[in-house]
Amino acid sequence: MSSFKHLAIIMDGNGTWAKKRHHRRVFGHIRGLKTALRIIKHCSQIQIPFLSLFTLSKENFNRPAEEIELLIKLLDKAFDKYIPFLFQNQIRFCPLGDISVFSKDLREKLIQSQNQTEKHKGLNLILALNYGGRQEIIQAFRKAYVYYFNQSVFPKNIKEKEIASFFPSANFPNPDLLIRTGGESRISNFYLWSLAYTELFFTQTLWPDFTAQELEQILQNFKQRERRFGLI
Repeated sequence: MSSFKHLAIIMDGNGTWAKKRHHRRVFGHIRGLKTALRIIKHCSQIQIPFLSLFTLSKENFNRPAEEIELLIKLLDKAFDKYIPFLFQNQIRFCPLGDISVFSKDLREKLIQSQNQTEKHKGLNLILALNYGGRQEIIQAFRKAYVYYFNQSVFPKNIKEKEIASFFPSANFPNPDLLIRTGGESRISNFYLWSLAYTELFFTQTLWPDFTAQELEQILQNFKQRERRFGLI
C-alpha cells in the first residue's frame, strides 16, 4: 500500500465492553489504552506514515465529571509511562485539539512530548484531544478571515487549497481510511473537512477487543476498493 498515507480510527466501545463484564466504564478505558498501544506499534511496524486516534472529543466533556476526570488521569499517567515507547519506535507525537482545558502539568507533558519527538522519522501519531471537526472549521474560518481581510482579497478569489491551509490539521494528509469500532455507523464530528473522500469502515468489534489481525483484514478490504474521487 505504497500510496496509503493516513489511517484514522474512532476508538469506540470501551464503556460497553466494561458494562458487559460488569465493570466500571473506566476499566474499559484502561483496556482500550492497551489496545491503542498494540495498534500504534503495529502501524509503526507496517510503516503507515500517519495514524490519527480520536481520543477525547469536545462532546466527551459533557459526560459525567467523574468519568472525564478519570479519563484525563489515565491520559496523564499514560504519558508518564509510555514516553519511552515513542522513542523506542521513533514515533512522532502530534496533539490535535484544544489542550487548554487540561492542567498545566498535562499541557506541558503534551507539548514536551511533541517537541522531543519532532525529529523522529517513524509513524506520525496524531491524538485528537478535546477535538471537534466543526470547531476546527470555525478555527480555520477565523484565521482565514483575518488573513484575507488584511490582504484585501475578494471572496471570489479564495481557493479551496488556501482555505485548507488554515486548518490545525493542515500538516497531515487527508485520511485514506477511517475505521470506527463499537458498532456505530457515524463519524461523530471527526475530521469533517478532511474526510470528504475517505473510505469508511465500521466494525461491531468493541475497541478493547480490536486486534492487529482485524486491522490487517480491514486493510485488505481497503485494497479492494476503487477510489475514484468523483471521477469515472
